[in-house]
Amino acid sequence: MEGFYIVVHGGVGDLSAPKVFFSPKGNTFVHLVLDLEPCCLALKFESFVVLGLADKFVSIPQPESHPLNKLVGECHSIIQKGLGDILHDSSVTKSMCMNYDNYEHKIVEHFSMELIGWPNDLLPICNPGQLGRLDRVQKLLIALTAKVCHWKKLSEEERQRRIVLNTEHHTCGEQIYKPCKKHTSQGTKKSTAPIAPDADDNGMGDGSDCDEGSSAA
Repeated sequence: MEGFYIVVHGGVGDLSAPKVFFSPKGNTFVHLVLDLEPCCLALKFESFVVLGLADKFVSIPQPESHPLNKLVGECHSIIQKGLGDILHDSSVTKSMCMNYDNYEHKIVEHFSMELIGWPNDLLPICNPGQLGRLDRVQKLLIALTAKVCHWKKLSEEERQRRIVLNTEHHTCGEQIYKPCKKHTSQGTKKSTAPIAPDADDNGMGDGSDCDEGSSAA
C-alpha cells in the first residue's frame, strides 16, 4: 500500500497533536507533482483548517454543461497564461506561444520550463483539442484549475539531463523531435528534416514563433 495522510488541529482550541505519514511513493508524489516538501503540505493544510478557510471555500465550478470546444479553449488559456507568467518571472521578455507539437524541444529544452502534473492517463502532453472525449478534457481542466498541473522552471542540470534523455528516446525511434514546417518560396521543396537539439543551445534559443498546429486554435 502506498499513500499519505495528514491529521491536524480542527481549530485554535484543539490541542491534539498533528500527525502525518508519507509512504515512499507518497513522498515522491508530493515532491514531483505538487512541488512541495511533505512538511510544507502539512503546514498548508493546518493553516487552511485552523484559519477557517474551509468554511469560506467556493468549490471549482464543474464544467459538465460546457461544450467540448469551450473546455479546450479554457485549457489553452490557462496553459498559455501560466507559460507567459513563468517566462516573465524568469526575465524572458520575448512572447512565446505554447508549442504542443514540439513541446520538448521548443519549450523544455529552449526555455527550461516544464509543465508538470499532467494527468498520467492523458500523457504525453499534447494539444487539449487532441484529447478526444469531453471527460478527458474536463479532467485536464480540473487539474489545471486546481494548479495540480502547472509550470515549473528547470535547473540547468535538469535541462541538460532532459536533452540527453530526449535524444536517447528519439534515437530509439520515439518521435520526440517532430518535423518542422517551414515557409518556403514557390517551387522550393519543403524540408522534412527532424528537429534535433542544438549543440550550442543555451536554453534561450529561437522558439518564440508559433508553429502551425502548435498553438491554441
